[in-house]
Amino acid sequence: MLYSNIYAIIVAAGKGTRLGGPIPKQLLRYAESTVLEHTARVFASHERVNAVIIVGPSDGRLTERYEEIISSCKSRYVAPRYATVPGGAERSDSVVSGLREAERIAKEQGVDPAEVMVMIHDAARPGIDHAVIDSNIEAMEDCRAVVTCVPSVDSVRVISEQTFLNSEGKYPIMESNVLERKLVYNVQTPQSFCLSDIIAAYVKAEADGYVGTDDASVADYAGISPAIVLGSPQNYKITTAKDVPMETRVGTGFDVHRLVPDRALTLCGTPVPYEKGLLGHSDADVATHALMDALLGAAGQRDIGYHFPDSDEKYKGADSLKLLAEVKRIIGDVKINNVDITIIAERPKLAAYNSQMRENIARTLEIPTSAVNIKATTTEGLGFTGRGEGIAALATCAIEGSF
Repeated sequence: MLYSNIYAIIVAAGKGTRLGGPIPKQLLRYAESTVLEHTARVFASHERVNAVIIVGPSDGRLTERYEEIISSCKSRYVAPRYATVPGGAERSDSVVSGLREAERIAKEQGVDPAEVMVMIHDAARPGIDHAVIDSNIEAMEDCRAVVTCVPSVDSVRVISEQTFLNSEGKYPIMESNVLERKLVYNVQTPQSFCLSDIIAAYVKAEADGYVGTDDASVADYAGISPAIVLGSPQNYKITTAKDVPMETRVGTGFDVHRLVPDRALTLCGTPVPYEKGLLGHSDADVATHALMDALLGAAGQRDIGYHFPDSDEKYKGADSLKLLAEVKRIIGDVKINNVDITIIAERPKLAAYNSQMRENIARTLEIPTSAVNIKATTTEGLGFTGRGEGIAALATCAIEGSF
C-alpha cells in the first residue's frame, strides 16, 4: 500500500537510569546538538515524513527543553508537522500516547488513519539515517508491519530457565542448544505500521494484559506478522555511558594585557602583590582568559570576545573565574581531561602563587588539581613582556565529549 502520510513517533520518555549521571541520555551532546535533536532532525529532513511527534516524560519535566528542540527543527525543516506529548510510566504507555497524537493529527488533516504509516523510533538511537527510513517505507508498500533488524555477528546459545535458576544467574552452565547464527537477528527501531493497525493492536494487548518486548511483538500478538528490513550497525541504542561516542579535542588560547599603575594584578583568580596591574574591561586575568579561549576553541564555541564582549557593561570589572564557570556551562557535558597554562612575564615572580592558582582553576572547572598545570616563564628581557609593558598567557586543554 502506498501511504498518503508518514508520521515519525520518537519515544523519548525514559529517565536513562542505566546510563547514570544527571543528564538523561536523550539530552547528551551528540553531533553538535543532542541525541534527541539529532534523531529528530533525521526524520524531519526526510522528504516523505509529514509529522514528527516527540513523546516526553509523563511529569513534563523536559517539556520546555523538548519544545526548544522542536523549534530548532522547525527553523531548519518547515515541511513536517511537529508535536510533543507526555508519555507514561512504561514504554508501551508512551508509544500509545504518541499513537493517539498521530491519530489526532490525521483527523485534523482529514486523513484516514488507515492511510497513515507510523514509524516508531527510540530517541536513544541517533545513528538512524535516511537509508533505513527508505527501507521501512519501501517495505511497507508490500507488508502490514516492518521491523528494522541487523544480523547477529555473535554465536548464540540458549539455556533453559531451570539451568539459569539453578545457577542463581551467576554462572549458568552452557548447554549445547546452539542457534544458527544466520537465522538470528538483533531488533532495532524504527518499527513501522499502519496507524489504525498498531492502535488496534495496542488496544487488544491492554485488554488481554499482554506486555510485549517491543512494538513488533504487540503487532504479532494481534495477528500482524512484521517483516524484517535490514538496519545499520550505526543505529545502535545508547544504553550505558560506554555507548556514547566520544571524541577528544584539543584547544589553544592566547591573551595579552597591558600593565598599568593603579590596577590590581590577578592571575588565575589569585591576587598577586605588584606595583602594577593589568588593564582590561573585566579584572583582566590574562591567564584565565587564555584558558577560556582554549576551552571554547576545543568545543567549537567561538571565543571570549563573542560570549563576553567588552562593549557590555555587565562584564565591567567581572571576576574572570566566574566567567570561566560560565564557559564550562557553555561547552556543556564534556570531560575536561587537563589544562596547561603558561604565563609570560618578566616580573613579578609567580612561583609562590602557583599552588593557589592551580586550586582556583581546578575548583572552578570541577576537575582534580592534578589535571591543572601552570607555569611561568620570561622572554629574557626581549619584547613587550621583557620590558615589563604587559603580561601574556598561553593555554592548552584537552576535552572529551560527543560533538
